[in-house]
Amino acid sequence: MSFKRHLLVFSLVLLLPGLGRGQDFKEWAVRIAEYQKWLDQVHADPFRFWTRLDSSRRPHRLYVGEGFYGADHGMKERFIEIFSHTIAGHPEKYMLLDIFDSETGLPVGEFGWGGFELYPNGPLPMKVQAPAASGIR
Repeated sequence: MSFKRHLLVFSLVLLLPGLGRGQDFKEWAVRIAEYQKWLDQVHADPFRFWTRLDSSRRPHRLYVGEGFYGADHGMKERFIEIFSHTIAGHPEKYMLLDIFDSETGLPVGEFGWGGFELYPNGPLPMKVQAPAASGIR
């Protein structure tokens, strides 16, 4: 086949709708809007699943409230997944999250490449220690 014919076939494939599955931007926007509406509901009283989001660093820091602690593990995981999808702006993609306690500011879990994880002993203090200076003068 000649170059012109290849170009024509390639152009037709790109321009004709329905030949390939396109990206459903409207469907994604609707689902993300539903997620955002639900997150707004669990942000307010009486639920208080989360109190704030710190987007100034990566991964984002999500501060969770008393409603989060009262939920069962499955609900906590679903909440974090929906929050991650919403921040990513896509119902099939995720955003990395560090989960912090809103009252103490201590880390309580994370959502990332390994999935959803809550630390076993609740909030863990973040201790920063200088390396030992043994033998250095």
